[in-house]
Amino acid sequence: MRISAGNFLLINILLTGAFYVFSFVALGSTVPNIESTGAEIAAWFSENGSNARTYAWASTFVSLGLMIFAGQVSVLLPAPHRYVFFAGVLGFALTAQVQAWIWAGLAYDPSGLSEGTAQMIFAIAAFWGPIVNASTTAMAGAIAVLGFGEHRIVPHWLAWLSLAFGIEQAIETITVFGQSGFIAPGGTMNIYLGGVFGFIWVGGVVRWSMQKLKRT
Repeated sequence: MRISAGNFLLINILLTGAFYVFSFVALGSTVPNIESTGAEIAAWFSENGSNARTYAWASTFVSLGLMIFAGQVSVLLPAPHRYVFFAGVLGFALTAQVQAWIWAGLAYDPSGLSEGTAQMIFAIAAFWGPIVNASTTAMAGAIAVLGFGEHRIVPHWLAWLSLAFGIEQAIETITVFGQSGFIAPGGTMNIYLGGVFGFIWVGGVVRWSMQKLKRT
């Protein structure tokens, strides 16, 4: 059975999204955050090491799926937009990999972690949230600008959706200054607000890409 490029794109992004959701579900509800003490972080990794490793394992497939997504969508964009878009997705995938392998490393032998070391290493991983916004802003911006002007190639709805997502992601960089609550690094603003908005935006890009692939 032959699968069309558009259907392959859809299947890939659905599987990627499933792995993304599964990776966070695997961590459980008691996962530490930037406000947790070193003792709490070390204790969590001691008790939930398999959860952290499962999260890291699932994250590898998220990165794989994102790179396939980047390859399929970027060929539909003109230069230099395709390179900016591809670089943005690559930056997201790499940042997510670094964050995931830090979590896996913390879970390897948490019994030897001092409280100070656990808190410092965990904080490094938590700052993936505000830093990855550079990549997501590039992804959104590369598509947004193609929906305005005389020779636009993406529909207005996708251009405005991309513009809104890009602005939201740029605003999210303020979490680098956050200490607690909604704007904490790797917290609610990064994971939930940005995550949900990101899912909606990716869905819009996939919808447009499938239509374009079908025509070509």
